[in-house]
Amino acid sequence: MAKTSQRIALPGDALAHDTGASAGALGLLIAIAVFAGAIVFFVAESYFLAMLLVSFALLTYVAGGEMIKLVQSSLTVFLSSRHVVENAVHLSNTVAALRKELYMKRDDQGNIKLGPLGEDAKVKLPDNPLVRELQAVLRHKKGQEYTEYVAHHYYVDCRERYDHFHAHLEFVANVMPLFGLIGTVIGLIGMFDRLGSNTSVENLAPELAISLQCTLFGAILASVYLSAASRFEQRIKALEYDYEILVHALDVLVRHSAHIEVQA
Repeated sequence: MAKTSQRIALPGDALAHDTGASAGALGLLIAIAVFAGAIVFFVAESYFLAMLLVSFALLTYVAGGEMIKLVQSSLTVFLSSRHVVENAVHLSNTVAALRKELYMKRDDQGNIKLGPLGEDAKVKLPDNPLVRELQAVLRHKKGQEYTEYVAHHYYVDCRERYDHFHAHLEFVANVMPLFGLIGTVIGLIGMFDRLGSNTSVENLAPELAISLQCTLFGAILASVYLSAASRFEQRIKALEYDYEILVHALDVLVRHSAHIEVQA
């Protein structure tokens, strides 16, 4: 009969759940307040500020307590090519060092000068938590599955963060054109209300401006958020490539009983 494992509830679980719920409720309240400010600017005919505040309200609603981290991470990935998660940096640096160590060295004529990796070889890797954990696993000869588990732990930690941020920004990018459409419909309704025998272009111009500006600003903001989301998608793909290379490299190290030396 198969055994069913049950996880014992720890005191910290309830605290973490309450903290997450509080952060979500706080995010919702802030989003409502920001949305109310957007309505004020819309009535005052500051349509760009109104649409901008609507996007902030949506982002606060979906991100909750991660709002500050999301903004900081978005600026970082938008303006640079480096990872924003520390474990992703460790994984990337480890992969770069492993590729350098495992590649066969060739001379000017293309002949193999050094390589492939021999039995009980020593591989020098940079000093970081991932390398030290892998060093301990190889030293105790725990096998390939254990090394992959360690690598997967770092990968999932980074992938989860990037997936969340990408999903938040993509949500706002998809919804903003709808709010632009709502502003367009409001402008058209006002324009049709003014139609009559004495209607002039000057009377219809404000409502027409609402329609065009809301559509334009909704599309512009959607493009900005979609661009930021695409940068996180690029980080996810780079992380996937690094993880795949790391798994294959660890397989080589385990099969050849290699030893990891941590560089000072």
